[in-house]
This record gives sequence, structure tokens and C-alpha cells, in this order.
Amino acid sequence: MFDKMKKNLKDFFIILLVIIIIVLVLVFKGADNDKNKENVNEGQKQAEESQNVLDDNFYSNIILEGKGNEDSGRYVTVLSDYSCGWSTKFYFDTILEFFKEKDLDKVWLQYDFLVLNDQSPSLLPTEAAYCANEQGKFWEFHDGVFNLKEKHEDLEVAFNKENIFGLAEELGINNSEFEECVNTNKYRQLINMRAKYYLDAIDRLGVPSTFLNGEPITMFINGEDRMVGAIDIVTFGKKIQDWLNK
Repeated sequence: MFDKMKKNLKDFFIILLVIIIIVLVLVFKGADNDKNKENVNEGQKQAEESQNVLDDNFYSNIILEGKGNEDSGRYVTVLSDYSCGWSTKFYFDTILEFFKEKDLDKVWLQYDFLVLNDQSPSLLPTEAAYCANEQGKFWEFHDGVFNLKEKHEDLEVAFNKENIFGLAEELGINNSEFEECVNTNKYRQLINMRAKYYLDAIDRLGVPSTFLNGEPITMFINGEDRMVGAIDIVTFGKKIQDWLNK
């Protein structure tokens, strides 16, 4: 009888051990599934964050003044860099010339900026452009920054604080408010955030680039559709007109 009890006890512990192992397997499997779900959710979240952000929500983040008809639902967004020679050429040769001849009542023209890092010479004038915009002087200041490049070959000289503050004074911008805005780097976080938006959203991004309701202007080059930069006024006009006719 003792041997039978001993055998039953042994069987009981074996069964108990098997149950414990099964429970542990289920627990670890559940935890692993939760982790996998978490990884999948995180992956989906990252994918959503890195998708093309040039949509209506993206435009709501643009606080710079535009030109034209804001209620048109047609956004022409030029991505620019004050230190880029092609951005300067595109502005003077294409943007200013095209919209000088064309009526702006069909579109909302706005500029945005790609500043790659805090060491870029274009950071100061970009911050200053946001500050000038607070006083309704964005476009005047924007043109003035490009003109500073024409006067000074050295970007470090063209975009030093003396010239930036001098430009603001020439335009009748309130000096104390403007200088405080610039010196406190009020818009740096926004500028860095928007650069990340663009770089995460678009492969092989360059400046200048133009977006029509969030879609970049492209051309078929060497067998593939590629974003294009400082395109000529004729090509630009055709792209705009084709887009408006859709």
C-alpha cells in the first residue's frame, strides 16, 4: 500500500510539473505575443509618422504668410534654403517672374525652409524670417535676405546679425521685439521639427522643391520620375497649369 501511495504521489508531482511547464509556456508565449503586438504597433506608429506628411495637417503647421487665395484649396509650397544658390535662382528667375504675370487668385503660394542643422548659415535668416512674419513683414524680409546674398559673396558675412538686424530696421520692423525673438531662438524648435518632417517623408529630398497640394513636382528623367529643383519658368508654368486643370 505504501508503494502504491508512493507511486500515486510520484504521478501527482509529474502531472503537477507538466501543468506548471504548460502554464509557464502559455505565460511566456502570451508575453511574447504582447511584445510582438507592441513591436507591430510601434512599427505601424513609426510608419505613420514617417509617411508623407505634406497633407492638410502639415499645412496647418505652416505659420508663414502666404500670397494669393488662401481659401482656394490649392497650395503651392516652395521648399527653400537661403544659403542655396539654386534656391536663390529659382526664386528670382521663376517664382517672382511667373507670379508677376499670373493671377494668384487660384492658388495659395507659401515658402517653407529646410535647414539641415544648427551650423547651417541659413539658420539665422530663417529664424529671422519667422520673427519678421510676426510683424507682417515676411515677404519683404524674405526678398531682403536673398538680396543680401547678392551684395555679399561670403554667406557668413551676408547673414551675420549686423546685416540681419540692419535689414529689419530698413523694413521698419520693431527692433526690440525682433531682436528678442531672434536672440532667444524662438522658432528654432519649429524649424528643426519641420526639417525632420520633410527628411522623414521624402527620399532624395533637395532644395529648391515645389509641392502642389503636398505632391512634389517631378519630371521623367533617365527612366524614372524624379523630383526637380530650380526648373525654368516655362516648365514650371506648364506644371502649374496642368495641375489646375485636373
